[in-house]
Amino acid sequence: MAEAPTHVIDIESEIRCPADKMYDLLKNHLTQLPVVFPDIYKSATVLAGDGKSLGSVRRWTYLIHHTSDELLEVIEKLTEVDDENMSLTLSAVGGDVLKMHKQFDVKVTITPKVDGSLVKWHITFVKVNEDDPHPDPYLEIFDDIHKRFELHYHKDE
Repeated sequence: MAEAPTHVIDIESEIRCPADKMYDLLKNHLTQLPVVFPDIYKSATVLAGDGKSLGSVRRWTYLIHHTSDELLEVIEKLTEVDDENMSLTLSAVGGDVLKMHKQFDVKVTITPKVDGSLVKWHITFVKVNEDDPHPDPYLEIFDDIHKRFELHYHKDE
């Protein structure tokens, strides 16, 4: 039997906030997303590690509004941390996302720009069944994080 193909999808956005601030949010304060984005993220729990270092495992409950109002869960592990290049990789190790994907890895990289930063999300996944849809709604959630963080960052201006 042939091995299932690996798929890749990306999204990138320029935002008006310093790269180090965005990286700090994603690396050190990711479990605060339910506070900042309560309409999407319902809970975040650290299951292993400190929640921000290599090998940490977290459980998320979240909604993807335009596809369903069903509460979803993912358990992810922080599998790569590159502070120099402001890059993190999270790998799904349990939860709903693995019902349709044998592998689901998300890499986020933040690059400094003159007036802010460029945030790129790179999803690598292997479908359980090739007929299953691509996980495009996750790109929309990630893009929404950029926009909302930018608004949050500039709210006192």
